[in-house]
Amino acid sequence: MAAKLALTTISMEEYQRAVELLTALAQTDTSGGRAAAQVVLSAYNGSDWQLDITELCLLDPRYYQAALHVIRGRVELGIEPHKLLPDGDQVFSRIWDCWIRYHLEHRWKQTCPSCWGRGVYIDYDDENREIRTSCRRCNGTGLIAD
Repeated sequence: MAAKLALTTISMEEYQRAVELLTALAQTDTSGGRAAAQVVLSAYNGSDWQLDITELCLLDPRYYQAALHVIRGRVELGIEPHKLLPDGDQVFSRIWDCWIRYHLEHRWKQTCPSCWGRGVYIDYDDENREIRTSCRRCNGTGLIAD
């Protein structure tokens, strides 16, 4: 016997607001941004991105609620999240590129200890300008497979 959920249907507006909130957070270099990226990217393409549910513990109550709304909106309304944003394809492409380390293809790899996962070394010259060189250990990927 299938269990029946006692939830009211999520509205398109709730879903859209949740997508907007989480995509903004996902474009930040924070632990919350990482969690938000996993939510929206897994709702976008679950074959390539999967949410580590324990990452939801990193979100404050407002973002956690938005994450649940994105999950429910994707399931109940059947609309891909990028379609709810102006320039959604470009927004999701930026998020995809920013968090590529968590793509299924790379998830098993370790963060490079030489560059701390940045893929580059940053040095400063006498005038305090950044000089970036690619990490030799990980070839600029920020990840190692050993």
